[in-house]
Amino acid sequence: MDYRGIYRGAALLIVLSVLGANGAAAQGTPEQQEACKPDVFRLCGNFIPNVEPIIACLKANEPNLSPPCHDVMFPYVPEPPKPKAKARPKAKPKPKKKPG
Repeated sequence: MDYRGIYRGAALLIVLSVLGANGAAAQGTPEQQEACKPDVFRLCGNFIPNVEPIIACLKANEPNLSPPCHDVMFPYVPEPPKPKAKARPKAKPKPKKKPG
């Protein structure tokens, strides 16, 4: 039995389960896991089985990530719209005095 392969596989599963939502979620979807699997081996294989260094490695290699893995590690989050300033109510014109 190849223990090195088992350790790599276990480490990869741990890393990929942590990667979801930019590393903040407890688990990623199977699609997210598959998106980063090649990049973990290609760019960060020397850090297996250490999860935190692998995540740091992927983030440090942002320009080298495949587009699917980049979307997992650096998801686009639009800025919330800024509240509009309330328009000042127009001043009511003073009623003209009737000559009297």
